[in-house]
Parts: sequence; structure tokens; C-alpha cells
Amino acid sequence: MCGRVNARVTREDVENAFFDGARGAMEWTDAGYHANAFNCGPSDTLATLVAPRKLVTTQFGLVPSYKTAYDGSKDHYAAFNCRSETIEEKPTFNRCLGCFGSQSGGQDRGRAVVLIRGFYEWKKEGIKNGQKQPYYVSRKDGKLMCVAAVVDTRKDDETGTMRSTSLLTRASKGTKLSWLHDRMPVMLKRREAVDLWLTTQSRKVSGMLNEEYPDFILEKGEDLQWHPVTPEMGKVEFQGEACVKEVVAVAKKNTQDIKSMFAKAVAKQSAEKLSRVKIDAVTTTDEEEGKKDEGDEPAKKKLKL
Repeated sequence: MCGRVNARVTREDVENAFFDGARGAMEWTDAGYHANAFNCGPSDTLATLVAPRKLVTTQFGLVPSYKTAYDGSKDHYAAFNCRSETIEEKPTFNRCLGCFGSQSGGQDRGRAVVLIRGFYEWKKEGIKNGQKQPYYVSRKDGKLMCVAAVVDTRKDDETGTMRSTSLLTRASKGTKLSWLHDRMPVMLKRREAVDLWLTTQSRKVSGMLNEEYPDFILEKGEDLQWHPVTPEMGKVEFQGEACVKEVVAVAKKNTQDIKSMFAKAVAKQSAEKLSRVKIDAVTTTDEEEGKKDEGDEPAKKKLKL
């Protein structure tokens, strides 16, 4: 799964990643909107490439254009991820597998690439009460992650025009992230892979997403890093640098607490044992002195006689 991301992306980030730092080389009407979006979940907005030089803002969680009624509190949670293995079979997603805007009638739907700084994933690590430890995953070089996605655009009189997106996921088996979760985002490894995903004319994308495709296409974790973060970021209201700051994992902290508890118990037992040894030693000395005194008394009596 990939349901919570760090969407903190600036125009400069994108220009450095795709245009070798050239300023003004791309179209993005909402530049700057995501500058502080550290903790984004379904229904929040994401910076999304729909063409090699066109960036738009989409809502996280795809709402099909054919959906008649819209409920913002629920609809985005239904399809914020789509499985790459079955994307060609699902009507909600396979209609979005062409190049963006290339469908008949110029419909604003198609393949896209969501740009994020990193993503969060939860893992159960022997924590009580069913709690899970969140981890933050990002690139080692600090560059943007490019996640394969599909976009659809819904229009109605009440909400107006709304572009929404779903992030593709894949099985993590055989990758560096398999320990964390059985699913992971489909991350495009290089700029060439991004261009290929955005511009290929074929709607049959299974080959591109297949394990047998060249390694330069898909990220398998070699370039990624991760660390535990505070469980507080489980609330989307929690924002800022604290979301991605490394902390001691709860399970590790619990282990440390247990070790500390046992160490204190051992120290206490040792102190009590040492105290008993001292008491026994004093008692033994007193008894020996008593016996000595008892042995001296008859001798004194003999002297008196």
C-alpha cells in the first residue's frame, strides 16, 4: 500500500529533476502549493506530471469521471492505490491507460507520474494493543520519487472540474522493502522511465511493469533509505519536519525499557544479597565474640579461686 506520502515538492525540485535546473521550462499553475505538504493522505493534493513538460495538481484517490454522486469524505479512499498486476482488468483504471488527454473527445485522463519526497509505511513490530510503527522511506540522494499513476477528471455543476489520481503498487517480494510491507509503490527509476510511462502509445502496460522488464525502469530499493518516525504522523493534521524526523522505534524502546527493568531488578537483587552477606558476617562475628567471652569466664573464676 501507499496511502500516506510526503508531497513537499517545489518548482525548483522539478526543474532540477527533469530540466537540468533550467528555470521556466515547464507548465505548472499551482507551483508552490505543496511546499509544506509533509503528511498527505487520500483527498489531499499531489504534484502530478501528465506530460513531460506539464505538471498539474490532482487529488489523492481516484474518483471515476462516470461516478454520478460525489462524497469527498469517502470516495478518495476507494481507489487511492491500484495494483499494477491487474490494472488492465479493472474498468476504473484501464480506461486511464492511454496517454493523458489522448482518448477520444480529448478526455483529461491517462497515465501520469506523481512526484513525492517520500512515503510512509506501517509495520507491526511486537507492539501492544495492535499498534504499528510508522517508517519513512525516501531516496538516499534526497531527490524526488517518481511514482507511476493514472489520472481521471470528473466534472459536475456542484464541484466543478476535479482531477484525481491513483498510485500504482506492486508486490515487494524480491526487493529491499519486502521486510516492511508486501506491497510498495511502482517507482520509476530514471528520467527515461518517466518519459516512457508518459508517452508510450500502447495501452498494454503490463510488459513495462513486469519483473522481466529492464531494471532501469523500476526502483527495487537499492537507492532507498528508511527510518522509524513518530506515530503522531498517523494524524493528517500533524505536519512539519517532525513527520520525517527519525525516532527510536517503539518496539526497540520497549526492548530497551525491558532490559533496563531487568538490569534494575538484578542490581536490586545484588544489593539485597550483598546486604545479607554483610548482616551474616556481622552476626557470625558477634557469635564468635560471644563464644570467646564464654570461654574466658571460667578462667577468670579460676583466678579468683
